[in-house]
Amino acid sequence: MEIFVLGLNHKTAPLELREKLSIPNHKTQELLRVLGERRIFDERLLLSTCNRTELYGVDGDAGQAVLEAKKFLSEYSRVDLETLEEKLYILRQPDSVEHLFSVASGLDSMVIGETEITGQVKDAYLEAHKNQQTGKVLNALFQRSLRVAKTLRSQTEIGARKVSVASIAVDLAEKIFGNLKGVRVMVIGTGEVSTLVTKTMTAKGALPLIVSSRHYERAAELASRINGEAIPYDEYESRIEGVDILIASTLAARVLIHEPQVRGWMRRRHERPLFMIDLAVPRNIETAVEKLDNVYLYNIDDLSEIAEKNRAFRKSQLEDCFRLVKTQTRYFMDWFLKEFDAQCRERS
Repeated sequence: MEIFVLGLNHKTAPLELREKLSIPNHKTQELLRVLGERRIFDERLLLSTCNRTELYGVDGDAGQAVLEAKKFLSEYSRVDLETLEEKLYILRQPDSVEHLFSVASGLDSMVIGETEITGQVKDAYLEAHKNQQTGKVLNALFQRSLRVAKTLRSQTEIGARKVSVASIAVDLAEKIFGNLKGVRVMVIGTGEVSTLVTKTMTAKGALPLIVSSRHYERAAELASRINGEAIPYDEYESRIEGVDILIASTLAARVLIHEPQVRGWMRRRHERPLFMIDLAVPRNIETAVEKLDNVYLYNIDDLSEIAEKNRAFRKSQLEDCFRLVKTQTRYFMDWFLKEFDAQCRERS
């Protein structure tokens, strides 16, 4: 009896191929049923995210099981077997076990240390278990993988420090204001990143957003999606006294907010702190603004630089993480080989 994983990910296959093999949540149950009916592996589980599709299996007939699994993936994706095999990795124990522990812990992700994958692994396991496709081995393996992910979070700093521009902006805001509960945010522009930032701030307790844009209908549409308030562009300065965070993210190819203008705002605000985030390229806020007392200005390059430093820090944690994963892999394999020693001896 052996544990296998067949799959491809962002390291081995381009997006065009990953898209063809991607499995929507609503199709997982049906595909697991087909795998069972065709007796592809004795135990089986499908894990599919935007960056990977993997089939985990347990079987005693290694050669035939893997061959049938590859055929199944080829049929589903409508990619000929020869082309698919060039991008497909096939791992056998203990490498398959170590791989899952790394995946569940975010060590194999595009963004190292991200936590979303742990939830996706858990959901994939629960789906397979609910449909009675897992058995003693995969149950133990996937439950252990979730514990390994939790252990890595507590014993290393792989998840420390934000690595996306949006999350860093929110993190900085929390450092300035302590927390975002009751903080009012104004957004000038309707860009994707600024929308993500403001949604995250709202989730952390920021007050309903005031969205301003030169295109009022876009502002109104965005405001309706994030439970905010839209105001015309020529009225935004009249509301600046009640704002704590100002995000500029317009397509205007020039500076929209100048230092003398902000100096006047600060007098009206009685020097109450103002956190300004300039996500626009070219910049919308004059750089001289950052010299004003109680004004905290960050632009897209500032945030990107912090993100890069944080990514480098996470990479520095990898050696400790992989050492822990290898240790946990040995523990699991010790259990597995003892549990199924008789079957292993029979095959040998």
